[in-house]
Amino acid sequence: MQLHQWLPTAARAKGPATEYPALRGRLRAGSTSNAVGLQSSMGSFRSDTYLEKLLEGISRLRTQKALCDVTLEAEGVCFPAHKIILASASNYCKILFVGNATRMGSADGSVRLNAVSATGLSNVLSFIYSNKLDLSLQNVEETFKAAEALLVGEVINLCFQFLESCLSGENCVDILRIAKKLGPTELREKAMCCVGQHYKQLLANPQSLNDLDRGTLCEILDRTTMEGSSEPELLRAAVSWPQHDRMRLQYMGDILKRIRFPLIPYSDLQRCVQEIPLTRLDWGCCRLLQDALIHHPQLCTRPSQQTPHTILRSAFPALLIAGGRTTTNSICREMWAAEQSCGTWRKVGDLCVPLYNHCIVVIDDFLFVLGGQSTFDPTGKHFNSTWFCRQDSPSMSWAC
Repeated sequence: MQLHQWLPTAARAKGPATEYPALRGRLRAGSTSNAVGLQSSMGSFRSDTYLEKLLEGISRLRTQKALCDVTLEAEGVCFPAHKIILASASNYCKILFVGNATRMGSADGSVRLNAVSATGLSNVLSFIYSNKLDLSLQNVEETFKAAEALLVGEVINLCFQFLESCLSGENCVDILRIAKKLGPTELREKAMCCVGQHYKQLLANPQSLNDLDRGTLCEILDRTTMEGSSEPELLRAAVSWPQHDRMRLQYMGDILKRIRFPLIPYSDLQRCVQEIPLTRLDWGCCRLLQDALIHHPQLCTRPSQQTPHTILRSAFPALLIAGGRTTTNSICREMWAAEQSCGTWRKVGDLCVPLYNHCIVVIDDFLFVLGGQSTFDPTGKHFNSTWFCRQDSPSMSWAC
């Protein structure tokens, strides 16, 4: 029923708005209330399956080559696709397709990508149409290069995430090689850290040693901490590396400069020198070898100060106990060192004579022992205040 049908006759003649102002107010208030009620019934909803079905639909169109309006080509392999999909996912394609259509590529409507492999391009297109990226150490490099060419940032990030997630002792060298070419600094540092943690296995395995490039090998040999590996083992690895490829002999001098020859026992040093092609070494490296061979047999001729080639490879200071008196008043000469946490002890050598009540001083990483008693005497009458000795760390011998 309309409004004028239930109003009085006079009201219909003059109109409800003019004759009944109060009614007009009630009508306006009622219309506002209804509007508020309608607004409170509105909402925004999303489907949990729509995006997945949308990707399935466009992927099916691509598989069926339906509605495709562009072709990407790499290594002679053609991949039909849709401009609107590519432009939405790839900044390169967006620049290429949006605007002047003459910039699209060749006359037949295809875009040739010269610096991209067919495998890499196929993997990137599969991701664009499905949001799924299948990666392995065999295809990650090709996939990255294709994503870099097409400017698909999501794929680039996923490649880095994959390399970081699968980093282990078995593949750290391969990942470091890839990271040096493609990855950010953070990924390279993590890969090099993993190489450093597994360097002993890498240097001991001929195939792993062969896989190392010169830069990585030099970084390993530059490490200040080589727990579990002796200096002779590092020298053997450095000498073995060029034997896998004779072209590497030109880098022999640069590699051997990282070896701390004074830390190698004299007999081992003599034997290893016979295997080194001295003609491939520069003057500086030959000088290091000659100095080590000359000073090794004669403690008195060794340098009075430490050099980078004579300092022991150790990242942490150690607590050292040398000599002392036992509970039975026996005088001992053993030297023991504790690990950083002092949880375990290991014997590192012996004093030149049994001593107690002696003084130990470390100066410039040299160990000096002064005074002390070599026989038990509670009165201290047999204290030798003139006795002085310096330890040579590489050979664990003493100069007194």
